[in-house]
Amino acid sequence: MGRQHTTWISDETWDRLGNIAGDSVSKKISNAVKFADPDEMMRQNAQMRQYDTAKSTMRTLAHLLQKKDYQAMDAMLEETEWIWGADVREN
Repeated sequence: MGRQHTTWISDETWDRLGNIAGDSVSKKISNAVKFADPDEMMRQNAQMRQYDTAKSTMRTLAHLLQKKDYQAMDAMLEETEWIWGADVREN
């Protein structure tokens, strides 16, 4: 359960809240706090690195498939199994 607080916000900050996702001011502030959290930033950065690696791997696999280099494809799939075997959960 949440708590009700009175918070004074400058006009500049109030305008910036418009750029943050959320249907209410409470949700916007919640999202701002969440995304300012260093642990959340590290998690998001790690996910972006995984995404970049997955994209690069898919491009390489497509190239190897065109060349019909199945042995190299198998090796790459084994090397990047951590991507395909990842436990993906919604937040």
